[in-house]
Order: sequence, then structure tokens, then C-alpha cells
Amino acid sequence: QVRHSKPALDHESHGYLGFMYVEEEYRGLGLNKVILQDLVGWGQRRGVTDFYLDVYAKNNSAVRAYEKFGFRGSLLEMKLNLES
Repeated sequence: QVRHSKPALDHESHGYLGFMYVEEEYRGLGLNKVILQDLVGWGQRRGVTDFYLDVYAKNNSAVRAYEKFGFRGSLLEMKLNLES
């Protein structure tokens, strides 16, 4: 998905990857890399220069996979649980 960027960012628009899930039996086959390469290529053809995604901080395997591809942390989302 291509989104318009907020004024504080240094680019007019950016690519956004929503939550992605790979079934356990298909993990370790390089599917994440293939999917990300295709998505980034799709975005580049549309003039996108930056991509963002969301991943749960506790999902260490997904964080490592995205970092291996080249993603780096850029925003910290914080949560306040009012039930505790």
C-alpha cells in the first residue's frame, strides 16, 4: 500500500506493509524474502523510496527476518493497559 507521509517525514509518500504471517510449515524456505522483494519492487515502480511495516516487538523471529532484509527500527509504539 502506498500512503501519503506525515509532514514530519522527509518524503512525500511511503510504502506500508501490514501484518504478514507465514504458516509454520513454510517458514525457513525464503518466502519472506521473496514476498518482500516483490513488494519493494512494486513500490519502487511507483516512486516509493521508503517502506514501513508493523511487527510485534515480542515476535523475535519476524523482527530478525525484517532486519535481515534491511529494515531498522524507526518508531516506538507504546501501550497503556488500563485493566492492570
